Amino acid sequence: MNIFRIVPKRADKRKYEDSPYRDVLTILLFVFLLPYVISCLWGHIGEDTAVFSRQEEETEWLDLRYEIAVSGNWGKKKMTMQEYLIRKLQIVMPQEENGISCEPEALKAQAVLLRTELWSLFLSQELSKEGMLVIQDEALLYQDGETDIAESENPYREAVLATDGIFLSYAGKPVKAAFFPVSSGQTRNAAEALQSDQYPYLAGAECGQDIMAWNYQSQLILSKKEYLTLMENLFAVTAEQEDLWNGIEFLYDSAGYVTEAVLGDCRCSGETYRDALGLNSACFRAEWGEDMVTFRVKGVGHGFGMSQYGAARKAAEGDTFDKILTDYFFQAELLKIE
Repeated sequence: MNIFRIVPKRADKRKYEDSPYRDVLTILLFVFLLPYVISCLWGHIGEDTAVFSRQEEETEWLDLRYEIAVSGNWGKKKMTMQEYLIRKLQIVMPQEENGISCEPEALKAQAVLLRTELWSLFLSQELSKEGMLVIQDEALLYQDGETDIAESENPYREAVLATDGIFLSYAGKPVKAAFFPVSSGQTRNAAEALQSDQYPYLAGAECGQDIMAWNYQSQLILSKKEYLTLMENLFAVTAEQEDLWNGIEFLYDSAGYVTEAVLGDCRCSGETYRDALGLNSACFRAEWGEDMVTFRVKGVGHGFGMSQYGAARKAAEGDTFDKILTDYFFQAELLKIE
């Protein structure tokens, strides 16, 4: 005896199939059940969407708690920290043709550094009467060709929201959030280069991948006349007073950057010297000829903190933003703003 049998006897089934009420019953069953099926399927989808929307709306973004007044020569614009970071991120780490600058984890690392800089200003500067931080920033105020910061697929927005409220700290305080485009092959040690113990986290890091950057090497060639004119303005002396042509001594740090340019009793920093000549970085070697001088330069920028190119390469290889930051900032840690 099969106690699990649920199909009627064959004779009974045949009798049911011959019934004139069979089609009517089927149609009625379909009509009554169809609304239920539809409500189950579409109802659940609607519930999921509603829950997601509520979560988005109810999220308390820490970056929205703080307001900034961006000031320029021709006006002022108020915005939240979140909006400022999204817009600023577009400027300092623009998308290149090869897209390497827009690696998501590299953008997150850069967003954290920008927020760290802002948070340091909030803690150290006097705010306006409205409780806003006032920042002079012409580039951001008159930003051209900006993307819609509300777009969900905007990579800059996604990077800022993914790191909401996070800043980089050392001993509980915001670090000096230094960054630059391309290193000479390693970042600089602040204690050595600046003769200061204020930034122990800027201890220098290997950046061998930076030699692959298209702008890793550059050079500048100047005539003797052009060079002497620049040096006279820089050192406030004349060619007759000092041996400006090839009498300047350059002092270097271990990363290969010029720390000082010395001419007799006159001195200037390597950064001041490279700015006067328009060099990509202070990591250079000068070669004097009879009537020309050639500067061979490595890297772009000051060389302290995070290399943006290096961060993008690390991200492309699978490193997360927190790993990238702790590689460049020795013994630093991530905290949330209050």
